[in-house]
Amino acid sequence: MFKLDMAVTREKFRVIALILVTFFVLIVICLNSESIQSSVAHVWSSQHNNTDRVARYGSNKSLLFHVLSEMTYRVPRATSNPRTTATTVALNVVRPDSFYVDNNMTFNCTQAKLSKLRFPICMYAINTDIYVSEPLLRGGYFEGADVNRLLRLLKLDRRLQFIDIGANIGLYSLPAARLTQVLAVEANWLSIARLAKAVDLGGVSSNITLVHNAVSNARSDFTMGVDRQNQGHAFLINGTNCTFTPEGQPCNTLSRTRAVFLNDFLPLMRSKAALLKVDVEGHELNIFTEASARQFFDQIDIPVVYMEWMWLKQLSWEVVQPVLNFFHTRRYDILDYNNVILEHSTYRKWEDNVFVKKSSYITEV
Repeated sequence: MFKLDMAVTREKFRVIALILVTFFVLIVICLNSESIQSSVAHVWSSQHNNTDRVARYGSNKSLLFHVLSEMTYRVPRATSNPRTTATTVALNVVRPDSFYVDNNMTFNCTQAKLSKLRFPICMYAINTDIYVSEPLLRGGYFEGADVNRLLRLLKLDRRLQFIDIGANIGLYSLPAARLTQVLAVEANWLSIARLAKAVDLGGVSSNITLVHNAVSNARSDFTMGVDRQNQGHAFLINGTNCTFTPEGQPCNTLSRTRAVFLNDFLPLMRSKAALLKVDVEGHELNIFTEASARQFFDQIDIPVVYMEWMWLKQLSWEVVQPVLNFFHTRRYDILDYNNVILEHSTYRKWEDNVFVKKSSYITEV
């Protein structure tokens, strides 16, 4: 009888312990319910066509596309106080196969050929995009020589993922997706929609991640303006309406878009090494800051950055110096098209695009 009582007592203790553990777990779940709900929502939206998350950009815009998810994850807030708690950042990751077009808008897509690669690309009307779409319609390819140089690097160094900040309609991303994994980021919803269509037509959805966000040094929402004859010249504005571009050309106002840090793309990276291309109409200064990009460069090996310099060389030395220092402290050299190292003091004479290369990277660009 004594042995039986002891066995019953031990069993009671086990039951009580199990109840206490369960109660503790429930408390933890309640305290973290917000982040858990976010994670569940992300997993669900990643596996199912969630039609409730259709993103509409403006009341009179005819093109709609679903957002794969407002991909939520925890990242440190940029601050001088190391004890500041994390904040939630949402990236608009676009599903190439989940948008549609109504009767008022159609895409003009063609087969492009570059570096022995063939792929579909979807363009604007000639009169609204004279630098990129018009050459494509006539059998040309804007910045084709530059694209070929980057494709060559991707072929030589198979470690490299391709990151395209300011992807436009995909001049760089679409051929790169035939060689490696691509992360393409574009703030102009009209352009990301065309890029998404081309990705779907070309059957390379598994090789490319599309993100509809701006990249800056502030996590905030901005209105965008775009040159009426150059859809690639889309830029963030401080006001609510765009009348003229900084160069004095007529412009249209685009819907608001969310800006994020370069650091925020780390969860989307599929490799620890990447070739980075940045063309954001002079906003490069706001991308390469210690607060917004240091973590990304600490965790990802970026041997080469191909960067537009056309707008930056018009600015004062005091404005340009921080972005040059960002790379100098990380032992990068600025190179021209002949692989000649450029002196910082001559930045106003540099070409419209430059190569920023790690001093230790032996491959020529």
